[in-house]
Amino acid sequence: MEKQLNHQALNTRCEEKGLNQAAIAKQLDLSRTAVSKWFSGKSFPRPAELLKLGRLLGLRHSDLVQETGLVEEPLVAFRKRQGCKTTDRHIRRAQDMGHLLRPIVPYLDFDAFVGPPSLKNPSTDYRYLQELVAKLRREIDVGEDAPVEFSKLIEIFENYQAVIVPTLWGKKSKHENALHIHLPDSQTTWIYLNLDVEVHDFKFWMVHELGHVLTIDLLEAGRIEEAEDFSDAFAGAFVFPEPAAKEAFQAYRRLRSDSRRLDLLCEWAEAHTISPVSVYKEMEHYAKAHGLSFHEIDGPRVYQTATQFNQQFNSLAEQFFDGEQPSANQFIRVAQEKFGTEFFKAFSEYLRDKQPSSSNIASILCVNPMDARAYHDALSQ
Repeated sequence: MEKQLNHQALNTRCEEKGLNQAAIAKQLDLSRTAVSKWFSGKSFPRPAELLKLGRLLGLRHSDLVQETGLVEEPLVAFRKRQGCKTTDRHIRRAQDMGHLLRPIVPYLDFDAFVGPPSLKNPSTDYRYLQELVAKLRREIDVGEDAPVEFSKLIEIFENYQAVIVPTLWGKKSKHENALHIHLPDSQTTWIYLNLDVEVHDFKFWMVHELGHVLTIDLLEAGRIEEAEDFSDAFAGAFVFPEPAAKEAFQAYRRLRSDSRRLDLLCEWAEAHTISPVSVYKEMEHYAKAHGLSFHEIDGPRVYQTATQFNQQFNSLAEQFFDGEQPSANQFIRVAQEKFGTEFFKAFSEYLRDKQPSSSNIASILCVNPMDARAYHDALSQ
């Protein structure tokens, strides 16, 4: 079994101690090139060097080293912020988080023998998507054209044994608004959802992540773009399905000004708690699928309207916490109430049983060291 450094714990502890690679090389009496290769994963420290590194950073061997080789790499997918580019560093960080989630799996109340089903032949074909979302809506008892409540979406995640991990990652401070991590060995899926987002975007993102849950085979095959395209198309069809798109389109085509058409988008968006962009795109998809002409509005105007529309409403986090920054205890309590997640319960049992380091906690939750300590205190009670 091969070994590698736990890069997330390594980087977190370096930040805590204010150490860079040059400083580490100097204190360990090594070349900067040697240390750089450790951080990039190109080489692994010799036993004596590893011991010195652990002492310097105050990390135990179990926190500093990960064993690989017999365990498949976690599969990851991001719901990126607009304009962000996914780099190897983002992927490495997410995979490191996945490795750290593995010890928590035994504390989950999931069926150890039967995993969630996957779609046989996922497609972005309009008719395929509409039949699929109609089936899933029936399974959770939601009308074919009715708005989908958040509680019903959470029910689907539970049915598919996906662990929801609510987070507060800020509005602009991170690369992603949602993160999907699948552990092939345990067949568990972990969905990190940032609550610091516009409420009318959040439902689409949830369903996008559900699309990844349904198409794990695509991620396993490395067909990332195909998986993203499917998840986007699936999310749009699910939150604003054909019956709703048909009714909205019929009203849309009767209007004579773009200003009134944009108002119509906002009316439907508010009724379904989704973005006006989703309403617009699904009407367009409906028209194209049925060979109907569709009056296009200049792209920037649709997105500008969506931005102005969102400004009328509090973010999801502001709604949940009355605009205040919650304590760790309050956040955990509200997250459990709103999302029915068992993540914090399982994580709490893991903390009390295994007593991982604070850097380990920071890595799993992807938070700063101070917040990690607050979560540790709240979950250890």
